[in-house]
Amino acid sequence: MKKFKILSFDGGGIKGALSIEILSRIIDKYPNFLNEVDLFTGTSTGAIIAALLAKGVPIDDLKKLYSKEISREIFSSPKLNILKPKFKNNCLKKIISNYFDHNFKINDFKRYIIIPAFYLGDKDTKSWEPIFFNNLSQNNTSDILARDAILASSAAPTYFPSYNNYIDGGVIANSPTAISLILTLSSMTKYKKEDILLLSIGTGDSPEKIIGKTHKWGILQWSFNPFSKMKSPLLALLMDGMSNLEDLYCKEFLKENYFRINPRVPKFIDLDDYKFIPYLKDIGTNCDLYNLLEYLKNFYFK
Repeated sequence: MKKFKILSFDGGGIKGALSIEILSRIIDKYPNFLNEVDLFTGTSTGAIIAALLAKGVPIDDLKKLYSKEISREIFSSPKLNILKPKFKNNCLKKIISNYFDHNFKINDFKRYIIIPAFYLGDKDTKSWEPIFFNNLSQNNTSDILARDAILASSAAPTYFPSYNNYIDGGVIANSPTAISLILTLSSMTKYKKEDILLLSIGTGDSPEKIIGKTHKWGILQWSFNPFSKMKSPLLALLMDGMSNLEDLYCKEFLKENYFRINPRVPKFIDLDDYKFIPYLKDIGTNCDLYNLLEYLKNFYFK
């Protein structure tokens, strides 16, 4: 049986520029690489990348999208008000709508896709819940507009307003590797775990740490710390901690069929700090891809 190939992208705002550079280098080496992928998945900025690739948007268009100039427009006019989101999502809505119109639904993708988000609930639901927009089978997310799913997954708390009462999927699966594996195996029962190949492209492994008298911290310090590079410690812990856990699960479950590349980024970079995009692209351009290319040669193109 032909292997089922999954390509996964992490969340991380402007740090998606690093992921795009790595992907571009893979395509330079293997021009037909994207044609080999059966399922695209991504969270937040990774949802944007995954959805555009699943729709067949060329890599050069993605590189232009993850430019300093466009990111400056998305993250413009920040509000210095802790009672409101830092940014409006008008520019992001416009960009996503340029690719996905009012009629394009999740089910309209010609390739398989999974986009995580988190639903906060409403008067008719008992509780909040994670939602995984996908077209692996006909389900209650298949008829959702693609742009709504992307904007829901990208609604990072404190940075952007919630979208239709959804927030960023990164709070439950910033690296949607394990969930994509579980959904694939449960929805497509002809595949066993030995039939799955999963490549995960991260947004950079930063030296994130919290230094200080955290034993004295309360709600305010954990939620918003304006005097630290990490402005929202709790959000950062949720997203990055989950990525590490997903990586651990996939390594244990898929063994050599799984590979993750997540280059070291020496500086802490916030997800809206667009001035670091050239720096991130440089890391993506120069990081060592030897092990990744060996994985592709020995598994993807075997």
